[in-house]
Amino acid sequence: MMQKLENFLIKHPGKAFLFLIIFSIPAFFINLGLLALFADEPTRANVALEMILSKNYAVPTIGAEYYYNKPPFYNWILAGIYQLSGNYSEFTTRLPAIIPMFLFAFTIYFSVSFFLKDKRIAAISGILFLVNGRMLIYDSMLGHIDLFYSWLSFSSFMLIFYFLQKKNWFLLFFISYLITAITFLSKGLPSIVFQGFTLIAVLAYTKNFKKLFSWQHILSGLICVLIIAAYFWNYYQYNPNLEGYFSTIWNQSSRRTASEFGIGQSLTHFIIFPFEHAGHLFPASLLLLFCFHKNFLTGIKNNPFLTFISLVFLANIWVYWLSPQTRPRYLLMLYPLLFIIWSHAYFTYREKLPEINSFFNKLMLILAVMVSLCIPGALFFDLQNYVPYLLPKVIALSIAGALISYTIFRLKTGKIFAFISLLIVVRFAFSWFVIPHRFEHLEDRKYRDAAIEMGNISKNQPFYLYQYHPSELDIPHHDRLIFYIQCSRMQQVKFTEALSKPGYYFTFDKDLDNPKATLVKTYRNLKLYQVK
Repeated sequence: MMQKLENFLIKHPGKAFLFLIIFSIPAFFINLGLLALFADEPTRANVALEMILSKNYAVPTIGAEYYYNKPPFYNWILAGIYQLSGNYSEFTTRLPAIIPMFLFAFTIYFSVSFFLKDKRIAAISGILFLVNGRMLIYDSMLGHIDLFYSWLSFSSFMLIFYFLQKKNWFLLFFISYLITAITFLSKGLPSIVFQGFTLIAVLAYTKNFKKLFSWQHILSGLICVLIIAAYFWNYYQYNPNLEGYFSTIWNQSSRRTASEFGIGQSLTHFIIFPFEHAGHLFPASLLLLFCFHKNFLTGIKNNPFLTFISLVFLANIWVYWLSPQTRPRYLLMLYPLLFIIWSHAYFTYREKLPEINSFFNKLMLILAVMVSLCIPGALFFDLQNYVPYLLPKVIALSIAGALISYTIFRLKTGKIFAFISLLIVVRFAFSWFVIPHRFEHLEDRKYRDAAIEMGNISKNQPFYLYQYHPSELDIPHHDRLIFYIQCSRMQQVKFTEALSKPGYYFTFDKDLDNPKATLVKTYRNLKLYQVK
């Protein structure tokens, strides 16, 4: 039986990749919509919802006030999904991020398979994008812009290499600049940075630097600028404050750079940066062990594709390495470049590094056994009160963990495929046990329920958020509250500094100084008033 599995993994790594993808789909979708929106999710959701409510898709707003932080392309997609589905749930809000996550994994697989002609490397590097620590238990459950944005950016890298090999300079520039226009209209200036540094590094290394002055490059760049300019021209018809828009986009990109922080904080970040991100990418980062072979750098240099992705990584990573407040999700388009290089090193040098390979194999087995032994621990919390079929789920995952551990022990060359399936089991456990536990114990749910109730109470009446200019961060769940209120009312919330308008007023930790104001309900520090 094990020999048949071994032979299958050797002969059909592409089918193994497809099986792991299919196996992972329910793991990532179970309870995807359970938790209330958090982090940047409600900001994206608010902008999309207000586009629908205002019927104006050109001008992003929150609380009917101009929102300048991001251009709206991603919000157009989210608004489209809202309207097609007729649903504004957390699950729907997260779909534009989760679907590109799987498309990203397929893009990695097909790109590596095409350029390296090794489906083992393609399969492992593609699936590692889904099961690295950062993705496994955080980014994969959030409706952030970064997965969609990073997928497009990575696709641009691959297309640049494809047309570089073909020496088709027009399509190289035109398609990559077309993607740059879309990504700029999604996230702003980082797109220009990626495009610029990537082209400069690659063309300089390949001795084609003069192509930057060719008609193909100039024309493609102009088309990119015209697409972006067309959006802002249309935006100008509704709001002439382009200076405020541009300055905000600039500040969003520059505020986390080293110039904004002291030397001490910048130096600390510089030192811990690689270790921090190795931790985020664990256990995929364990493949770094195989990069210590003496021929590793030579192997990179002798392979055009590996040389290219190394150049792209080095050309862009330094920006984030020098930026003290870099967040891991900003690097999602660069992480796969590491997975490809690490996977190549694993399959190329594991037989030449027997001691490291033996240690790696034992470590995979130890981790698998530890996971299997930890799964029954779910029975010792209060999960039975809100996780249906808790015992059967624990038994099923424990058996799966034990079988995978045994498979890792018995297999000779395909252990890593079995280990990756164990990581998907970890995601099943996370989705079944951890997410419901958070739902029951975090305050997010209470704030969401309060916002929905306020929205239902005030339906068909004007609703205002009393704007007394506190710091936004001083209002817990600020954008989230606005989204749920608007979603339950299907009418816009508006900010106001006046207290005389008839309607409902929402305040945080403050009373309305208006004798005509009646306190309708208090939700902790949140208060709902009515002015007649």
